Amino acid sequence: MAGYKVELKGTDELVKALMSNKKMTQVKELVKGSTVNIARQSQQLVPVGWGRRYPAKTKAPNGYRGGTLKRSMTQTIGNGGLEGKVMYDTAYAAYQEYGTRKLPARHYLKKPFESEKEVFISKMKGLVK
Repeated sequence: MAGYKVELKGTDELVKALMSNKKMTQVKELVKGSTVNIARQSQQLVPVGWGRRYPAKTKAPNGYRGGTLKRSMTQTIGNGGLEGKVMYDTAYAAYQEYGTRKLPARHYLKKPFESEKEVFISKMKGLVK
């Protein structure tokens, strides 16, 4: 699906400062909080429903159940709390995110990721000081 990733590469002092036991629990909480924020924001932006794509006076067909993409979202915290993932597990999730030649990109993951990335990096810098 989407290939958004934040990696911190730096000097050994940064790694040593973050690996102390007290700081490590704060780092894990920061990763968890950022993952939850991205998941919440992406749920608000994910394209879903009948009324947004079709004229307001039309009615959804019988049996239509929208929101498959929205319901397919999963978030996981792995690698001992140092890795957070937000994934949408449908066959067309990438088409909605990146677009096609006939469908504009919706960026329901990119926008929350970009906004949370700045906050995450500034908080990580704050932990090192």
